[in-house]
Amino acid sequence: MRNVDVSVVIPSYNSEKTIEKALDSIVNQKTKYNFEVLIIDDGSFDNTIDIVKNYAKNYDNIYLFFQRHKFQAEARNLGIEYANGEYLMFADADDQYSEGYIDIMMKSIKNKKLVISGIQKDFSNGKVEIEKNSILEKSNNNNQLIGNYLTKNKEMDVGLWNKIFRLDIIKKNNIMMINENYFEDSLFILKYLLNIDFDDINYISNPGYILNKHIGSTTNSYDPSLLIKCESYIEKVYDIICDNSSLKSYFNAFKARTYLFYIHRSILNNPLWNKEKQKEIINRINLNDAIKNLSIKYSAAIVFAYIFPEKYIKVYSQKNKTF
Repeated sequence: MRNVDVSVVIPSYNSEKTIEKALDSIVNQKTKYNFEVLIIDDGSFDNTIDIVKNYAKNYDNIYLFFQRHKFQAEARNLGIEYANGEYLMFADADDQYSEGYIDIMMKSIKNKKLVISGIQKDFSNGKVEIEKNSILEKSNNNNQLIGNYLTKNKEMDVGLWNKIFRLDIIKKNNIMMINENYFEDSLFILKYLLNIDFDDINYISNPGYILNKHIGSTTNSYDPSLLIKCESYIEKVYDIICDNSSLKSYFNAFKARTYLFYIHRSILNNPLWNKEKQKEIINRINLNDAIKNLSIKYSAAIVFAYIFPEKYIKVYSQKNKTF
């Protein structure tokens, strides 16, 4: 077993155009902590494997593992299985760590069980967005932590890559990715949060994880199975929290957020989307109950989308047409 402080797991699949930049940002980290980089290749058929093999020859803390094309969730599970560090971090093959990121994260997790950092989102059209403050930081108890996570989250809250976890908590509680390749990050983090306390988390505003957002990626293209995936996610969350009556009060708000996510994706990516389909989706939500635990922003959005569906489609489409 390797003597490692933190393991960094990176799934790769046909990543020849980005993997070098990602690895350079990690191997050039200046830190006193020992870290290993586990690249789990998911059946690449470009030059990704050759590129990573070359890095593995030159750096004794880079390891390459292979799996048949089982998708990203299984690749991450394999990384968790092979990880030797006391702590665990993730990265995607088309993103980067900023200078000193590992050192900052390791120092911040002392006496804690989770660290959440800010993120920098670089869009392929040149736009840059920064998220520094997690909504979870406003939690004053465990139930509020989960409620905020389910109903008020931002991208920095639900992503794996801007966090450092304790590997023993993951393995002790068998916290693994569910291989449906959508919402697996969110479910993983939800299960982890349920196994720690609200004051076990350290929050740092440093946007040390650089997230590259590609126009035309899977999140910006039409997916005919998206509704099935959203409803599967809703069911899985219900199964996880249904035994806690205090958490069930957040469920309808979470359900509304998830359906609103589906509506937004459909407005942008489904050319057949219309007001009738939109109202049918919103009718699946108990609006009166949902808005009790939604922010004003999302409460207003979902009511507007229901009462004025045609206008909402037009306004949302125009507002987001550059993305």
